[in-house]
Amino acid sequence: MTYFHNVQTVGEAKSLYRRLAKENHPDLHGPKFTARMQAINDEYHKILASFDGQTSIGSDNKEHTYHYNRDVEQELMDKISELLALKLENVEIELVGTWIWVSGDTKPVKEALKSAGLKWHSKRMRWYWRKSGYRRRYNKKASFNDLRQMYGSRTFENDDGATGMVAA
Repeated sequence: MTYFHNVQTVGEAKSLYRRLAKENHPDLHGPKFTARMQAINDEYHKILASFDGQTSIGSDNKEHTYHYNRDVEQELMDKISELLALKLENVEIELVGTWIWVSGDTKPVKEALKSAGLKWHSKRMRWYWRKSGYRRRYNKKASFNDLRQMYGSRTFENDDGATGMVAA
């Protein structure tokens, strides 16, 4: 492996992927990065597949087992790439488990978010996207911070205030 050779956990792989995507994504840096990004994506799937069944202690201090699903991982990567390509300003893209949440100054980009397939969650006051056919498995009364702790959270933003791929 060229990009993920020293990675030991799913969390390390996802963190490294975010950094690599920020540095190499063609939507952010031009078409000359397309082949490199594809190689990174291919390696990312391979490393995640190798962690199928790995257990770790989550931020909720409970043991969690990672189950690799290529379709879910690819759909998440594609949707985040689609949102990044919109170059939305003053918004935050957050991955919580396998749901993507968008918050911040979203009113000016409401139609773009709708076109990207996101829906408004009136209770949580933010936009969300989930893979079609996804079944909810959490308590509806859980706070957003509770969801972050249960499923893990990663935010995507860059240095100039536009949306990008950097752990915040």
